[in-house]
Amino acid sequence: MKEKIYIANGNILYIYNMMKKYTDVDHPLKISEIIQLIKKEYEVDISSKTIRRNFKVLENKFGITIENVNNKYYMDYQDNDFDSSEIRALVDMVNYSRFLDETFSKQLTHKLICLLNEHDKKEFAYYDKYMKNVKTINKEIFYTIKTISEAILNKKYIQFDYYKYNLKKELEFRKKYLLFPISILCDIGQYYLIATNEDKNLLYFRLDRIKKVNFKDGKPISIAKKQLDDYIESSVGMFGGKLETIQAIVNNNLLDCVIDTFGRDIDISRNNSETFLLKTRINLEGFKNWTLRHIENVQVLSPKKLKDDIIQTLEKSLKKYN
Repeated sequence: MKEKIYIANGNILYIYNMMKKYTDVDHPLKISEIIQLIKKEYEVDISSKTIRRNFKVLENKFGITIENVNNKYYMDYQDNDFDSSEIRALVDMVNYSRFLDETFSKQLTHKLICLLNEHDKKEFAYYDKYMKNVKTINKEIFYTIKTISEAILNKKYIQFDYYKYNLKKELEFRKKYLLFPISILCDIGQYYLIATNEDKNLLYFRLDRIKKVNFKDGKPISIAKKQLDDYIESSVGMFGGKLETIQAIVNNNLLDCVIDTFGRDIDISRNNSETFLLKTRINLEGFKNWTLRHIENVQVLSPKKLKDDIIQTLEKSLKKYN
């Protein structure tokens, strides 16, 4: 026997869905228009009295404000609702994130846009991204994030395979690891796992290079917050290492880049009209790589071993071109 569906029981949901989907401050609707929309989408006849009664229920029981302007109604913006500019920012982050593969990016974009009403969705009718083909090809990324997050929560070890690209532009297996996960963080547009071995040495791994993650039992490892904070603070582009004080003269046109890369907890002062003096504590390997990327605009003053290392690197590079 076919189960009977009591259509009238859905009245408040019909009304709520139509108000959320079709109304905002710029697009209020008459009661008659709401009735027509419910009839069209749900094939249900509903009275104006029922709509007004359920407006009161939505406001008094659920805290949802229904505004009335000249006998036209709209659902007011709620604090936990996204507006179109917020959705645009999230959609851009999804589409320009390298650690998400193309398929997941499209799925997430669709879900985010579906949170908007029909009028705001039109802003995305011609949305497109302009990005080099640098997205990951690892489709396990969401599973990896979920599994590692559960392992951190439950203090479990993880075993995983780690991959790197080969000359065929394919992810190729490099090594299997068994480690205790500490944290997941985002740095320069990539997701990283920070984990430790039994000797409490902190290591980092690109999440989009990890596959086949499994839980493993073992004695949990405790890492002091200061050790973790120092490790993260000392990492530039995820080059880990001991914190050391560096000083460098940097061209003014790199000021935004310096703050974006090293944060605001740095000492900077005017050197002359074209340069400033940078002083901070950072790992030398990370700062060396950053300096080489901006070599025409950066002059390292100290420590001497960093200066010597950069000089040797430049001399070796010059020999290749000679």
